Amino acid sequence: MLSVSVIFFTFALGAWVIGLYLVGMGATPTEEGPDPLVTVGWIEVIVGVILAGQVFILVQTGALVLAGLVLLFAVFFTAFGVALVTGADLRPIGNLSIPVGILAALYFTFDGFEDTFLFQSSTLLWGVVFLLVAGYTYGKVGAKALGWALVITGLWGFLPAVYLALDKAIP
Repeated sequence: MLSVSVIFFTFALGAWVIGLYLVGMGATPTEEGPDPLVTVGWIEVIVGVILAGQVFILVQTGALVLAGLVLLFAVFFTAFGVALVTGADLRPIGNLSIPVGILAALYFTFDGFEDTFLFQSSTLLWGVVFLLVAGYTYGKVGAKALGWALVITGLWGFLPAVYLALDKAIP
């Protein structure tokens, strides 16, 4: 369960950092300082790399269906982070977020998640957030709306990890 705990913490941290940036916390560069968005981008790249490592662990343990979900997030976070660091157009990231969001939401029906409210609600929440990302990149969703959705998703994502850290079953 350590891998699942790492995955949830990593998802949550990735959402938390970009969410706070979008709501305006730490978003303004200091005088002659670097753009904080580049730092956020590097954090998102690190999140993607950590998740990719967790995919390898999940495959080794035979948790292939869960590995597929985590791979979706690893690809997204890595691509998103690289786009932020390089200042690339975010619309292709929005395009990427659509299938990632739909597929993440479909994991709600995964047998391994049945009767686990936090797993199921997390997959649905992430599905909505990824669709909001697409809307944001095309100017249809405001930064603060997406930011708060990400902050809430981040907080929600910490809960399963806390249960696992306390050696308790995830509800």
